[in-house]
Amino acid sequence: MKRSFLLICLLPLLALAQPETYYVTFLKGTVINQQTKQAIKIGDKLSATDKLIFKDSQGKLACISPGKGRFELSGQKLQADKSGELLAILKSNLLPVTNTYHLSTRALVFEGYDPKTYFNAAETGERILLLTDKALPIIPAWKIDAAHFFFIQYNNSNGKPVTKKIPYSEKGLLFNTAVFTDEAGNAIDQKVMLCYQAKENEKAYSQVLASFLPVLAETSSIKEQLQLIKKYSSTTDKKKLQAELSAHIYTNFGKIGAEELEMLMQ
Repeated sequence: MKRSFLLICLLPLLALAQPETYYVTFLKGTVINQQTKQAIKIGDKLSATDKLIFKDSQGKLACISPGKGRFELSGQKLQADKSGELLAILKSNLLPVTNTYHLSTRALVFEGYDPKTYFNAAETGERILLLTDKALPIIPAWKIDAAHFFFIQYNNSNGKPVTKKIPYSEKGLLFNTAVFTDEAGNAIDQKVMLCYQAKENEKAYSQVLASFLPVLAETSSIKEQLQLIKKYSSTTDKKKLQAELSAHIYTNFGKIGAEELEMLMQ
């Protein structure tokens, strides 16, 4: 009888003593698990006491803990140790994610986006998420053909202006990695100008529509991250879950259109 009583008393304590677990939902840069010496991947399970090494101060890790919510850890918040490594004990350096964003609603009749407004995103620091495997629909008012097209412009490391034409199909603009790769083969990590060239009375002219910071990703990689949040989120409220998924995208990638957001969350 005494043993049964002790067991009943100990069960709640044992539940509380269960190690906290965190599942990686986003990575920027390379982060190494000090114990395993392996690079961390999306979906990895971490414990609160795991020690992580950030290879770059610009690195970032986001994770979710069942029942506790979403957290993030940035290399910018870390100080190098005596050996010069950016080392962090997971739980001691995690910050809760509470970001919320004002999202646009889906149109009843969708014909495409107006680039003048779509590529303006002050709330995400001008970061725009561009899906490399999906065309971005543009409203018919913006004609696209051989004489009418969109292009980006930026200055290279020597300060020389560089222009690149954005490919297109009948479904919209195509943002492949080649458009946002510099002469050295590196991804462009600066703001670019979105421009439009047209032809009127046999005379070509161009205009700057917006300035933005491109963030490129594949649909499958983002969906993988969102599935992890769905799996380990403690909320059962559909609207709250959608808000969590949206905040994950806006915080870690950037602004995206309502139609694409709905597709990613499915």
